Amino acid sequence: MSVDIVGTIGILINLGLEIKTRLDSLNQAAEDLQLLTTNLMLLLKIFENPVNETLVKTRVSEFVYILDVLQSIAHSCTKCAKALDIDLAGATATTKKAEGRGIKFIKRLRAFSMIPDLLAEIQRKANQLQQIYNVISTIIVHDIRTQQGGTSEKETVESTSAVEEPARHENLLDLDLSTGFASIDQMVGNLIKECNHLRQRLQEATLIPDTSAIQVFQAQNPEAASFWKDRFQERELNASALRYETIYVSWARFVHIVETSLVLKKIPTGILETGNIDLVRQQGSRYSIDESGTRCLSSIRPLWLLALRSAFDPLHKGYVKPLDYFNLLHDSSLSETLRKLVLENAGYGIIVECERASEDLSLPAAIESPSDHVGWISAQIVAVPTSNELGIVTEREIVESSSDSLFASFDGATQDVHVYVRYLQTGQIERKSLSTQVRPIGGISIGAAFSICHELESGDHAWSCDLHITEFKACYGGRYIITAGVGSAAIVFSTRPFKNSFDKMLSDDNFSTSAIPEFSCTLLGPSKVFSQPPKVGEKVQVGYEGLWYDSRVTLVDGDEIEYTDWDSSPNQVSTNITETRKDIKEEEEDRGSLFFPEEQLTQLGKGTRRLWRPWRRNINRYDVRPYHRFHIGDSIEAPVMYPDFRFYYHVIDDSQLYLPARIVDVQGDQYVIEFSPAFSVHGWWPGRIAKGQQVDLVPGSRDKVKNPFDFNRVTLGMDLVRPFSAGPRPVLGVQSMKPPGWSPYQGIHLRNLEDLLEQSLWNNDRDSTRAGA
Repeated sequence: MSVDIVGTIGILINLGLEIKTRLDSLNQAAEDLQLLTTNLMLLLKIFENPVNETLVKTRVSEFVYILDVLQSIAHSCTKCAKALDIDLAGATATTKKAEGRGIKFIKRLRAFSMIPDLLAEIQRKANQLQQIYNVISTIIVHDIRTQQGGTSEKETVESTSAVEEPARHENLLDLDLSTGFASIDQMVGNLIKECNHLRQRLQEATLIPDTSAIQVFQAQNPEAASFWKDRFQERELNASALRYETIYVSWARFVHIVETSLVLKKIPTGILETGNIDLVRQQGSRYSIDESGTRCLSSIRPLWLLALRSAFDPLHKGYVKPLDYFNLLHDSSLSETLRKLVLENAGYGIIVECERASEDLSLPAAIESPSDHVGWISAQIVAVPTSNELGIVTEREIVESSSDSLFASFDGATQDVHVYVRYLQTGQIERKSLSTQVRPIGGISIGAAFSICHELESGDHAWSCDLHITEFKACYGGRYIITAGVGSAAIVFSTRPFKNSFDKMLSDDNFSTSAIPEFSCTLLGPSKVFSQPPKVGEKVQVGYEGLWYDSRVTLVDGDEIEYTDWDSSPNQVSTNITETRKDIKEEEEDRGSLFFPEEQLTQLGKGTRRLWRPWRRNINRYDVRPYHRFHIGDSIEAPVMYPDFRFYYHVIDDSQLYLPARIVDVQGDQYVIEFSPAFSVHGWWPGRIAKGQQVDLVPGSRDKVKNPFDFNRVTLGMDLVRPFSAGPRPVLGVQSMKPPGWSPYQGIHLRNLEDLLEQSLWNNDRDSTRAGA
């Protein structure tokens, strides 16, 4: 055991020294880390001493706490190493060949934001190790003195007479013994009562397995039945077989006690409001939210049980550690922590997109038509599903259901989940199917290509190299935490808050304290190259040293284009070209041609040339692309002008309603897009109104806007479009490329500590006996 602990401590010391070196290089104080390393070295000396080997073996159960502390130290060092980009396997600095400046910038920013919290956590671990070292030192000194005293006073006693074993009576404790002396009889009576109590405790501590349950499987699978009887159904199960219950709590018992002890309160619950349609329109929604709802934990297990197990028992060992319990709770109560888990796993407060449906609050009769609700609109989940909305069928519902519903409940069909959402722009609350009507905001999905916007020191901005989403999680208030890449090249960041602020929107005002950096990003389209020649004045992107810069095409010359920075106005570009030519002419008169050909000198001031179709010259380098990889012919989603149930119109620039479309032309920094002509069947479709006609934003008001639609075509800004996304997609919880549940088994695992922990918690007497036989 001590050899395994020595190896583990050695790994932690090496990693700690490397982390300290990296902190010093970043000019960060690392005294706390030095204290942790010193305490690890002191503890290492104790376990390296062979004299203490016997002590460690005889006090295995007392060293379980040390194993827990070492595991927590390993976890802290792992987080610190990830922040500082250290190779955990070899405890060396990771080197990268060619990495974009944007990724390096994100990692460095995140490292600086995480270092203070990590150092504070390391300081706590150092104090824990100091206490452990003091306790172990005291135990060692005490055991040495005890062994010395026992050796000096040891005497050999030889028995010269045979002692006859007294006869035993099975019912000795049931005899009515009386000596005639009251005091002796009282003492004997007390001893008998104590013996009866001890016998009862022994019977309760000894479990007798029921073997009748597997008799029916004996003939079906003799080998499996034999293994079960041999391993799990011995003649007796002593209390030592559940040794871990003296330190930890079994997962089954923990769940049972939690479910029978707590009821969650203040759970937002969706309530259907009855009334005619005019009253509902006046209220603004068919549903309301009851903030004082209650839930029994056993009725909403999908919302908390899996999350609690991933926090307490991710490897499914079957027990709960006190350390994990208090780490999860921090300074909160268990009921409050469970309430937070329920709200988080129900998606409460996250921003999603919902498909409008015929069940939505209907439009005014003047523009209402069959199937008038189409498209996907931004919304926020504002309630926690009940057990029925989670797809949990109770006995009462089965009894009251029809025959078809009864069989449907038992045929194994997948149950749907319903959530209550508030449309951000209109404020109405609707009930949506999580499986068929909900998806992440803005087209976010696993595998989607995107680019991060970086603010440069000059005040300009540039876009990162193409990244791909490998994991994301929707958070309360509208942000999404996105992971791009894997391994040492992975970056983690948070999207910026939702671009608009709406009434009654649930927002997270405390996110600014998070260590996760915050960036703006945009999803990319499918066109990595130009399928058609770019136009003069078109907004494109030019790549340079891992970043993409917004540029304006100034000339198209065969396979080449000339460009300039997009923020430079065309007039300014023309003026700069004229001034540059004038300066060149003056320098030629003074100095001659400066040894440059006249043709090359005339190109100065016209911008930089790049190939827009390099494949024509057998070049496999693409450093010019359409803006955000969208170009003519691409399928996209675009916002539309639309009226809500109050007859209020929402213009394109602020619209949250998106419909599928196709790019048909590019004009500068705008796209001409074309929607399906089938949308014109709807009475509210703006293409049914003449282009340029004035439309009242609010009925009876003076606020008007010109209709931008020409039947099914409209021109809008490039930044308003996004990639086409068909249908619903999962959004609740962590969505990842990896299969669910794999993360706890990956990364660094200190197997020596894990094996020692298992040996200290289970009774292996039978296994050791068989091994020696």
